[in-house]
Amino acid sequence: MDELLQQLGAALGRVGSDPRVWLTAHVAAGYLITVWLACALWAFVDMRRRSGRLVIPYAIAAIVIVATPLLFPFALLLHAIVRPRIPFAERRLDALRERAMEAELELPTCAVCRRVIDADWLVCPACRTALAHRCEQCGGTVPIDWAACAWCGSSFDPPREAIRTAR
Repeated sequence: MDELLQQLGAALGRVGSDPRVWLTAHVAAGYLITVWLACALWAFVDMRRRSGRLVIPYAIAAIVIVATPLLFPFALLLHAIVRPRIPFAERRLDALRERAMEAELELPTCAVCRRVIDADWLVCPACRTALAHRCEQCGGTVPIDWAACAWCGSSFDPPREAIRTAR
């Protein structure tokens, strides 16, 4: 058994002393370390885009670095599972878009009964409150509280009999 181990040690010593094997091993180790650190940088940049917090990108990069060059694929797999699907900037933009759409979708309502009305209606069909009147000059619909027509510019007093309050 001793003789077999000595022969194996001698064979490994001959292979290890060959400069081509030595150079290949060093290049492979350098490549592995470069990929390891590049993955840590990628994880940092990716989490900086996907998280609104300052500490999380540093923590993720530290986990990849601490995972050593041998276990960093598992740390990257964990990062890929845990990271938010949508980047932080896009989530913020989506929230702003939603708020803008909600603001655009605000429909006009009757001041008395709060039901949805059309902007061109003259009277609320639910409570019969006067909402607008027609301009005598151009025939445009003018809100009840305006003193001039926005389309033709003619001045007028809103008709008093058209104004009705809720009971």
